[in-house]
Amino acid sequence: MAIGYVVLASVVSTWPRSSLDVAVATVVQRATPLDPALRAASAFGGWIWSVLAIAALFAARARREAITLSASMLGAVAIEHATKLVFSRPRPTAPLLIIREPVTGPGFPSGHVLDYVALFGLLAVFAAVRARIRAVRVCAITAAVVLVVLVGPSRVYLGAHWPSDVLAAYLAGGAWLVLVARFYLLRRAEAA
Repeated sequence: MAIGYVVLASVVSTWPRSSLDVAVATVVQRATPLDPALRAASAFGGWIWSVLAIAALFAARARREAITLSASMLGAVAIEHATKLVFSRPRPTAPLLIIREPVTGPGFPSGHVLDYVALFGLLAVFAAVRARIRAVRVCAITAAVVLVVLVGPSRVYLGAHWPSDVLAAYLAGGAWLVLVARFYLLRRAEAA
């Protein structure tokens, strides 16, 4: 995943506006029957959701999980901001795409997608390990996966990002999630 991210970053720095990005984004933006679902999928972006999840974990006396989630989110923000500083890739503009959600600042990688992978991906790991009731475990993991899967297309549909911004965020977020989850699982095993 990390290698894929580096390769994609070098391609994007060479060709900041590719015809493939425009073609894929145009197809995604035609998914107007899915408008409510795609708009809703982006609703959980922003720091407030991370803070609420961390606070809920502390309140549930899941201290290790709260600290791990804090580290995960801080790492995701660092990856996002460092990459945006390095590449400063412009976001999509009209008339190339329909801009349903005007956003400013560099677009590579998608911060929403990176944050969703770091937040909901890790919450799914916690549910897999800690939820004792199978139905709760399955529902929590399913909800997390659905949000992570839908947020990427939603960012393209809304005109906030190019498809390659989204793919880069999935790759970087996935690599980061694997590292954080492995660390969490090792520490949990050591404590048992």
